[in-house]
Amino acid sequence: MADGENFDPRTFLLSSVTVGEAAAMSLLFWPEFTEYRGCVFLTFLFDAQVIDNWFGELKEDGRAVEAVVNHVHLWDVFAPKTEAEYALLSELGPRLGEMWKAALKRSFSTRDFAVSVTDESNDYGPTVSFCSV
Repeated sequence: MADGENFDPRTFLLSSVTVGEAAAMSLLFWPEFTEYRGCVFLTFLFDAQVIDNWFGELKEDGRAVEAVVNHVHLWDVFAPKTEAEYALLSELGPRLGEMWKAALKRSFSTRDFAVSVTDESNDYGPTVSFCSV
């Protein structure tokens, strides 16, 4: 499936993914953002009370708060069952990072963000995050 030679995503999606699942994935792949206290947060992770607590913990450092709040461990979203799926998930991380960069640029054309993609296979697996620079 990952080699792309004869893979047609339409056929796979038609037989494997519901419209609701596709809609949920679209929010992960091209997220919506919430501005709060001069910072930008993933809307699906936004909780004002939690963010206010992080501002207190991190001495009002908005960039540090963004970095803590705006991260997604792909193992928390997808449950790979085989080694091949683990490998595909590692390939998905960088692609997701590129999509977040594009979505941030489109939503905030005058601001700069650092999008980070890490793959700690023995710890939290592929992780995508962002913060302002």
